[in-house]
Amino acid sequence: MGNKKRYFVIATILGLLFIASFAAFLILLILNQVEKNVIVSYVLVAAIPVSSILFVYFFTRYASVRNAIKALKEENVYNLGKSSTFFGVNAFSARVVALSKIRSMSKKKQYLIAFTAANLVTVQNANRDESIILLNAKIAEFLEKTIIRKNNKRLRKDIAVCFNRGSFLIYLFTDDEHDISKLVDAISKEIFSIAEKNQIHIYVQPFFGVSEINGEASLLESIENAGIARNVSERNFETLTFYHDSFRKRSSREEIDEINDALANNEFVVYYQPKFNLNSRRFISAEALVRWDSKKYGLLPPSKFIPIVEAAGLIHEIDTFVFKRVCEDLNEAKRRGRRIIPVSINFSLYEFYSSEFLNSIMELLDRYQINPSYIEIEITEATSRANAFTAISIIKKLKDKGIRVLMDDFGVGFSNIGNLRKIPFDAVKIDKSFIDDIVTDLKSRAIVKFLIELCQANELEVIAEGVDDKEQVEILKKLKCNTIQGFYYSKALPYKEYEKFLMTNPFERREGKF
Repeated sequence: MGNKKRYFVIATILGLLFIASFAAFLILLILNQVEKNVIVSYVLVAAIPVSSILFVYFFTRYASVRNAIKALKEENVYNLGKSSTFFGVNAFSARVVALSKIRSMSKKKQYLIAFTAANLVTVQNANRDESIILLNAKIAEFLEKTIIRKNNKRLRKDIAVCFNRGSFLIYLFTDDEHDISKLVDAISKEIFSIAEKNQIHIYVQPFFGVSEINGEASLLESIENAGIARNVSERNFETLTFYHDSFRKRSSREEIDEINDALANNEFVVYYQPKFNLNSRRFISAEALVRWDSKKYGLLPPSKFIPIVEAAGLIHEIDTFVFKRVCEDLNEAKRRGRRIIPVSINFSLYEFYSSEFLNSIMELLDRYQINPSYIEIEITEATSRANAFTAISIIKKLKDKGIRVLMDDFGVGFSNIGNLRKIPFDAVKIDKSFIDDIVTDLKSRAIVKFLIELCQANELEVIAEGVDDKEQVEILKKLKCNTIQGFYYSKALPYKEYEKFLMTNPFERREGKF
């Protein structure tokens, strides 16, 4: 029984009790039976004010709940286009505060998740507003059925949800971040299913932002942080992003001008880090890595300037510069009769999902007369997760052109092992964080062994990143890893040094294979 109905029933009973007590006392007065029924009279006299006070209290509560529900329905008509008791932001905030107090002694962490179901910028449909309203209403209905209602008591204890200003908000208690990933995956699948079942003809792509609530932040600030993280997800075309304080830092006009000036003055340079194949005992490819050779700051790695580039909306210019420079260097090596091995290039999510991505790649390959087999595309696991269907389509088109595709940073974040079967990668790069401790930590070694066997069972080349010493190399040999990339064989080198390294390196010579 809901609070509204419960208060109404109690108020009705109390009202009837008041009327009955008052009527009975009047009857005793009229019949002059008060003195003969002293105890009954005292009970009736006491019942009259008590029942009247309780009646007023519970009727007031009933009216308050009824008005709250009415306001909630009006709020949902405005936000969702339908009358519903799905939580609005006011009811949500009250429930979050209540849950926080109840769970204040719990060791579990509190999170806020903000998400939207569609990227409105890409929607060019005349019926966009109606489609968005229908989509959001169906999502609210799904969340209400699976989370709000009593048929899922476990979730009710730790979760609250609402819809506000175009975004859904979820408040969650958990001690395992994987619970967030599972919830996000379940909601994403349902969103795509809703769009398909209801023939919603707009570009549907959910983006999630997560903010951990701590004692220092207000609820309003935490909601804002989750929204900021959601915006970062959309900007980077990632499904899920956890909030970081750096997200609030905006690039200054001076920083943006410096990046533009650096592009104009050719201050960005491409370095190459070769990859050594343990089976052929040859360097079989290299990775192109961008650096900023700044006159003001010196030589800077990507971590120092890419966040500014992304915030300034200049990542397309950097991606294009790197790919063009690789094509120029390969063309020059071919013209001079130098040794050429394939080069892998990292592309941002923005670039990979651009409608002109494939055409721009093929145009540059044609311009510089580069065989596509000399180009490899590296995308992160997050890129492939962002929109698996679109990713598969793009990767297949790249492979049809003869371009190999590598999954970078495998194992970082919430790895989806199923992607190894679904998405047609040619190779997988195991992240450096797994390699660092394989010499001293048996658990790390067991994880790397599992990842290698898993990839090879799916007929994928395995590349270990960040291999810095001989002991790591020997262990990876025993684990049957295919290819090594790291400082043990070579750091990233400027093109001239890289070209010389391919001709004079000691590793291939030592095996007599050069």
